[in-house]
Amino acid sequence: MKTMNGNEWLPGDTGTEIQNFWKEFKVNPTAMAGLQSLMDLQPAIKNGSHYWRPSSENGTTFTNSNSNISGVEKIFAWSKILNGQEILCAINLDQHKQAIVYVTIDKDLYAPDEKLYLLFGPQQIPAELNVEDRNGKSVRLTLPARSLIIYGKAPILR
Repeated sequence: MKTMNGNEWLPGDTGTEIQNFWKEFKVNPTAMAGLQSLMDLQPAIKNGSHYWRPSSENGTTFTNSNSNISGVEKIFAWSKILNGQEILCAINLDQHKQAIVYVTIDKDLYAPDEKLYLLFGPQQIPAELNVEDRNGKSVRLTLPARSLIIYGKAPILR
């Protein structure tokens, strides 16, 4: 598993687009409170090692450079791993289009038929995802336009 620090593979002006996304996100008090609460419950988000995650529209061809995937060039996914626990995060920077993509996760941390659970994100997306044997291991994410989603191994009890 290779760690990538900074913006090593972010194409073009993507770093600026991501910064703008976070600026918009930060002015939403409900979203910020929810994210802060999750960060308090999941220390991997703040303190885990960072790994950019390859994605794929078709579940077969995975790439780190999302600009090469037609229609989903605004999707960025990463994991934060701490003490063997992976938190999968993804954002869709597109203003108008929902995206459905497969995203690679750490193959050594999941058993066959395991699931990931929604920890943060819009309620209209799946609450649980099946871990699949694609590109090692992966999950199929639904990302509404201009959204942040976070999944983990255990559901948060509300």
